[in-house]
Amino acid sequence: MRLIIRPNDRYPHLGLDRRPLAIACGEGWLGILHAFFTEADKVMAAGGSFTLQQVGEKTGGLRVRFDTAGVAPDARRAIDDACRLALARSYHICEVCGRRGRPTNFGGLWKVVCSEHADGEFGEGLHFEGPLNAHDPYFPEADPFVAGRPTVTEYDSAPLIEGWLIEEESEGDPRPWLYGWFFGEPHTSDGEHGHTSPIVQMDDMVPPRWVRTDSRLYRLGIYYPPAEREIRYWAQKLSRRPVPYGEPPGGSDDIEAMLAFLRSSGRLRSTTIDRLEQTYREEPGHVQEVGKVRTT
Repeated sequence: MRLIIRPNDRYPHLGLDRRPLAIACGEGWLGILHAFFTEADKVMAAGGSFTLQQVGEKTGGLRVRFDTAGVAPDARRAIDDACRLALARSYHICEVCGRRGRPTNFGGLWKVVCSEHADGEFGEGLHFEGPLNAHDPYFPEADPFVAGRPTVTEYDSAPLIEGWLIEEESEGDPRPWLYGWFFGEPHTSDGEHGHTSPIVQMDDMVPPRWVRTDSRLYRLGIYYPPAEREIRYWAQKLSRRPVPYGEPPGGSDDIEAMLAFLRSSGRLRSTTIDRLEQTYREEPGHVQEVGKVRTT
């Protein structure tokens, strides 16, 4: 498996150019890598040079090889500590999907996978508990980065949010939250539009598949770019009915028909609909960095 990371100026002090980084591991470890790069970039802001040599999976764990020059000893120790933390975390996070995982033996091939991926492309694996990082004791339940990730069972039983969108700040709380159409949420009727409590942690995959809030875990369904989503929101709202499960908000994927419906309803100003239509036509068909939010 090869994971592609696009630096995109996220780590200006690491000397990474704009070319995508080809990394020999699964995308389930994307969050571990971003956490390492973020910490290393913070340390390197004081000066010196950082050279990334190799990143990949080896004997089940995430290995990051790098070199530094012109950095203080304590700065080098801080990056080394971040590197060891990345390795320790990788033994508890599924390399395939980013949910909670365990070291698994596939006939001599070691991988860290969840229960769903223990029987898949690598064959049928056997979970085991081994002293993979006994030299560097680590307690995953004390690390919110790992502890907040869902198990397969928790994920499968979580409520679903379709047509979700991030609101960067809720009233009285600087943390972001989500709103969308809910299914299986105990306090919201199926297909009704609502919002979550503030986000605690969000899946690192693009697009993300889950989010944990102050109150519960949610599965994330389809994401619509903002203008398309607003058109769908108003078309659904003016239809005066909840979204049926399995049906897209607005009733179909015919945006032109939705715009025509909004104009015929007489409920929205023509200037508002004109703005929605223009923004929709200028909107990219996909969003590369959807779901990357700041959490505390």
